[in-house]
Amino acid sequence: MWIAQGMISYENIGDKEDTLMDIAELYLSELASRSIVQAEINLGYDVGITKYGTCKLHDVVRELCLKLGKKEHFGVQSLEYKGGKRSTLQQEASPHMKIQHLAIYFKNEVEYEHIVACGEDTWEHIRMKNLRHFIARIHDNESLSAIMNGIMNWNKIQNYHQGLVFTQRNYPLLTIYDSILQPLGIVVMAEAVVSIALQTIRDLLSEEGRFLSGVGNQVKELERQLKEMKCFLEDADKRRHESRTITNWISQIRDLVYRSESAIERHAAYKVSSRRRGLRQFVRKYSCILEDCNSLHQLGSEISEITSSLERISKGMQENGIKRSIIMNPNGEGESSGGNNMSRKTFPYLEMGDCFVGMEDEVEQLVQLLRQETEDRIISVWGMGGSGKTAIAKKLYNETTDFDLSAWVCITQQCESRSVWEDVLRQLENQNNKKICVSTSNLNNDPRIRKEVPSLSNSELIERLCEIQREKRCLIVLDDVWELSHWEELKHPFIVQNLQSKILVTTRKQNVAEIGLAVKLGLLHMDVALELLKNKAFDHGNIPDFALEERFEKIGKEMVQKCGYLPLAISLLGGVLRKKNSMVEWELVNEDIKEVIYRDEKQIDGVLNLSYESLPYYLKPCFLSMSIFNEDETIPAWHLYKMWIAQGMISYENTGDKNKNLMDIAELYLSELASRSIIQVEIQYCYDVTDRTRKYGTCKLHDVVRELCLKLGKREDFGVQSLEYHAGKLSTLREASSHVKIQHLTINFKSEVEHELEAACGEDTSKHIRYLRISNLIKSNVLEFPPKSVVDFQKFKSLRDLVIVRFKFAGGKLPKGITNLVHLRCLRLDACELDKLPSSMRNLVYMDTLDLRNSINVEVPNVFKEMLRLKHMVFPVYGNKKVGNYHVRFDEGLDGLETLQFVDSRCHELKCIDRMKNLRRFASRVHDKKSLSTILNAITNWNKIVVCDVNIGDSCDLTDEQMLEKVLTCPNLHNLCISSKLGKELAKCGSNLMSSKLRFLDLFGCEIEDDPMGILGKLPCLIRLQLYRESFVGEEMRCPANSFLRLKKLVLRGLPKLREWRVEAGAMPLLSQLTIGECSCLEMVPQGLSRISTLHTLVIKQMPKLRERVSPSGQDFHNVRHVTSIIIKD
Repeated sequence: MWIAQGMISYENIGDKEDTLMDIAELYLSELASRSIVQAEINLGYDVGITKYGTCKLHDVVRELCLKLGKKEHFGVQSLEYKGGKRSTLQQEASPHMKIQHLAIYFKNEVEYEHIVACGEDTWEHIRMKNLRHFIARIHDNESLSAIMNGIMNWNKIQNYHQGLVFTQRNYPLLTIYDSILQPLGIVVMAEAVVSIALQTIRDLLSEEGRFLSGVGNQVKELERQLKEMKCFLEDADKRRHESRTITNWISQIRDLVYRSESAIERHAAYKVSSRRRGLRQFVRKYSCILEDCNSLHQLGSEISEITSSLERISKGMQENGIKRSIIMNPNGEGESSGGNNMSRKTFPYLEMGDCFVGMEDEVEQLVQLLRQETEDRIISVWGMGGSGKTAIAKKLYNETTDFDLSAWVCITQQCESRSVWEDVLRQLENQNNKKICVSTSNLNNDPRIRKEVPSLSNSELIERLCEIQREKRCLIVLDDVWELSHWEELKHPFIVQNLQSKILVTTRKQNVAEIGLAVKLGLLHMDVALELLKNKAFDHGNIPDFALEERFEKIGKEMVQKCGYLPLAISLLGGVLRKKNSMVEWELVNEDIKEVIYRDEKQIDGVLNLSYESLPYYLKPCFLSMSIFNEDETIPAWHLYKMWIAQGMISYENTGDKNKNLMDIAELYLSELASRSIIQVEIQYCYDVTDRTRKYGTCKLHDVVRELCLKLGKREDFGVQSLEYHAGKLSTLREASSHVKIQHLTINFKSEVEHELEAACGEDTSKHIRYLRISNLIKSNVLEFPPKSVVDFQKFKSLRDLVIVRFKFAGGKLPKGITNLVHLRCLRLDACELDKLPSSMRNLVYMDTLDLRNSINVEVPNVFKEMLRLKHMVFPVYGNKKVGNYHVRFDEGLDGLETLQFVDSRCHELKCIDRMKNLRRFASRVHDKKSLSTILNAITNWNKIVVCDVNIGDSCDLTDEQMLEKVLTCPNLHNLCISSKLGKELAKCGSNLMSSKLRFLDLFGCEIEDDPMGILGKLPCLIRLQLYRESFVGEEMRCPANSFLRLKKLVLRGLPKLREWRVEAGAMPLLSQLTIGECSCLEMVPQGLSRISTLHTLVIKQMPKLRERVSPSGQDFHNVRHVTSIIIKD
């Protein structure tokens, strides 16, 4: 194979008598000697005989080989034919590269007459220019795309009737355009971010060029310009703050990328719609689209204009000294633009005014770890910027007396391992020689050491460091380690065995902290935060008289709350308050606290800005997009993921796992932001990595971080604007710079619209907006949606993500113009009132997500098969009455769905639901046994399902045909709610419950007669159990030993006959939350609760007798005294 491919050459061998086969064996021998290839030597091998019989790649090496092949554009593809279907095993060529090496594996006989082995890259080179008649039978999307590509270039095909294509499974026409409809990695800042946007658009245009005969030259020129432009952006990013001109160029590049994207999408939507409906009807009904892109000629002209603009920018960059970069930063890690690194340095000694308040538990933990005589010598402290990591390290460095010698080095982002080693050695040897603690000014003042250390080689330097650590107990602090790669460079003198040193590392990043025993710093509690503020504001603890006033405590708590309980922010505020000597002055500061905190940008902004600059390019736009949300807003992670995806911020390029979907990658992005201490996340208590469940439920920005996010968004021209309507007036809360195009707009309504308003934004602004959220913040009622004069959707020509929360639409109809938003990816109507969605929803061919959660009884039209890219469908909730004759079929076009939630068996036909093999999240409400059986059969075959939720209504009979046991043991069913009567049916189950995957079980009004705990306690995966409203009508309940082994939350409410509840030893060992309410006959808590050490929250609702028994003076208090939080609700 090597010889046939021309890879073997005499040039690399000196012996001219060797044949090419001999040289090939030499090549293999060299690969084997480098431990890259595993080669088997022939049994009878001797000199002159072929040495190797077989060879193979280790799995790990093969994965590297595949990645390198893709990186080097080697062009490898493997295909497999099995069961009548051809599938791609791996495709290592980039989408725009030609396949050069193809392997096809047949695992059974060919069942059909024709199988297209090669995709569009191969078809492109097949010369069939004279074809007049063509018929094909297609079995997969790739072949369909390839053949349609060919048809568009066969000029002698006279009409579509003479070029027939039969698709085996009725694949949608828009799959032809899949390569150009992928979400773009369009991002908005500087080199690396704009770079990925340009790379993506280049690939898209390269693919689209195959479908666009007549504009080939323009496409190739645009691709060339994009390639050229990418080479200049690295230097432009580093210098973007030197000149507004450079920043403007980057902004213009972003706009050109957006413009390219929009032009391609409009053209693709036009082609699809015209073929689907016939050109005449399309022109009549959708002329608004044709006005934007009515011909191939117009698209070609627009591409030419874009290339001309790129040429102009490229020339300007070169004339202004922007250097052409050949090698891009492969990891996309942000780099500091330089500046005075000395300002970022930290020093070990406590400074004047330093005080340490709070975090005593963390300090004690670190002290114990430093004192332990174990092999765990690396200890790390991590947390967000300003959380007190360096302060704690200083305290330990100065007050710990268990070490003979100590050294402190601040690493910062410019990590030079040699410099760090020299600094540590000088400090340790100076102390060792002098046996005294020296000040920073003469830390390195021994002339012999200062002269000798730089002359040492790296190996000699490492050995000297190891030697002194063997002889003496050393404490070495590495403050502010930024990257794991920095530690990999630094670690060599510190990880050798038999050393007596302890290494204390401070970092903002979780993955760096995990190099050793990690201690995370959180935020301060209210009381401790207030104490820190007082210590900073009042010298030597001298409390003035005005601070003894009653209102002082209230204002102080307000201040630390506004600081987000962040030590750095509180300390800065305290420094300002030192000069305020009256209550009035404190109140004035409190009114404008943000101005006070952020007055000195080098302080808090400087600290937090480093976290932003260190982000990989793909995380920067994700972070900046969070400035869209309101202050203190808790953000559902699912909504955040969908926003990122709709805006094209999520890309497969940054993950090596092709099995992950965009939602998975979005969660990885959020996880990375959280690990860098930039975002606060709430991990779902049901999270289990083995179950593939979503890790995060909600997230939010710390107030201080959000302020930085807003400033950076303005600096980086991210284009965020927030409007608020209140008391008849529409006002601007925050606004982008005047020269920046608004691309993300939120409008919050805090009162009803009293009179005709001016438009929220003009047409020039509207046409650039890509994200729009309109929210009703009045919690008491639903508002009438503002008139067209305020929000005219026909003007939002670039909109990709539309969110409307808690509005009532006039006439029960969707506002006009929404179904003409051809670029729309995500439409979320949260808790909105409308009767139905129009059939023109089919126009939204790019729609990825349609989310109607919390809306009620909205009819959704049968147009799914024409919403060709729909991945996530969330239906509204339907009331107890069927909505007229409303009926939706799940048949064609839904095979690609990943999310299908709030399906209702009264309104939705379920017979084809088993086809949805890609479903990951499913939720349904079932009202009859037939529908339940259909769903259970489908669930069994959904291999990709992650969360499956079934709610069984009271009209569904579970008392015959062992239906209840089938439900409890159904594979892939995770969450179950039952509202139907069960009587004695549960007692008949239990023989096969160990196969159950149920995590959540909620029972409402089931009237179970026998004690359910013995049976339910056998469910091996159960995390939450809730019994409501007479779900159990017996008097006694017992949780046997070793039952409920994974249960974390238990709710018992509305069980009026329950008299006694016993919990045996070993039951519910992981229980953390317990709620007991409206159980009027239950007078005491189980004694067994005293043995559950994990129980931290106990809630008692409307049970006066039980409330008294669990009070500190009550009879049962000894059973719950270990519970951290006991909440009583009457």
